[in-house]
Amino acid sequence: MADLLTLVTGTAPATEHHRDPAGEADRLLALTVAGISPPASGRAA
Repeated sequence: MADLLTLVTGTAPATEHHRDPAGEADRLLALTVAGISPPASGRAA
């Protein structure tokens, strides 16, 4: 859990100088969640 909080907290400084910080943060968060979520079918890959 601590690693996940660190990763999510790091999104703010990683995007603060981006042209669209909110959009980039949304994209990075979605990418993070997709990377740690189980496959949609529920089966391991």
